[in-house]
Amino acid sequence: MIRTILVPTTHDVDFADCLRFAIPLAERFCGHLGVLFVLPDPRAAIPFMGEGLTADVIQDLVEAAEREGKLRSTKARARFEEAIRAAGIEENDGLDAHDRPTASFEEVVGLVADRVGRAGRIHDLTIVPQPTAPHQPDAEEIFNEALFRSGRPVIVAPAADGSEREGGVPDGDAVIGEQVMIAWNGRAEVARAVSDALPIIARATRVDLLVVGEEHPDRPDAEQLRGYLRRHGIDSRIRRTEQQGPVGETILAEATALGSDLLVMGAYSHSRWREMIIGGVTRHAVHHSPIPLFLSH
Repeated sequence: MIRTILVPTTHDVDFADCLRFAIPLAERFCGHLGVLFVLPDPRAAIPFMGEGLTADVIQDLVEAAEREGKLRSTKARARFEEAIRAAGIEENDGLDAHDRPTASFEEVVGLVADRVGRAGRIHDLTIVPQPTAPHQPDAEEIFNEALFRSGRPVIVAPAADGSEREGGVPDGDAVIGEQVMIAWNGRAEVARAVSDALPIIARATRVDLLVVGEEHPDRPDAEQLRGYLRRHGIDSRIRRTEQQGPVGETILAEATALGSDLLVMGAYSHSRWREMIIGGVTRHAVHHSPIPLFLSH
């Protein structure tokens, strides 16, 4: 069961796309949606301000940065409140509400590297923006911290086009998890992703198991996965396709052609550093998928 969903953000990350998918999931599972707004600590920059600045000047700079941070946090909170109000979701800590969705907004001071992974460990799922979002340098760090340091699954929310969003606020709920595709290759990473995604997969109206090319003889095949899902009361169908160009491109093309609204994948079977250098299935999907990705590592 998915009962707690984390949406981490900062002053330069547009979290409206994450809310578009987090809100319907919170509603579906009567879960709690927590937005974590991470503010940088301006005092951490004091050692880099230069030796020529007086203590008074440094203090003025710190206070100005703190005021700017508070202003940005206030704006983010207003967007959060508008989104949950439009969805009819109550704002509270969700500790005693198990029959309806709830939401909260928390502001913390510190580094993304210190805050996001730690917070993700006490949530069932973290939803992050695509790390390729323009003019959002924190997006990639948020993605990396959530995926590699939380120990929990991550959904990567694709950016909406201009027709789906107005004024930076989600325009209605996005569809997610109704038509699920699992990109199956028998590896441990995707097996973990399937297990983590079971609460969503179990509620889907259609589940496709995609196999690209030949299956590996030493790994569980798609028929075995289909049997595993049937034991959980989930019907699925196997779709086999030949590799057309890079595997990542083939997977995204198949998911798009079938109208899938969630793609379940394992994350980084190889070293992520290797994939950054030579490319890879995960990296391509994360950067180019037009539909949400469910990833486990």
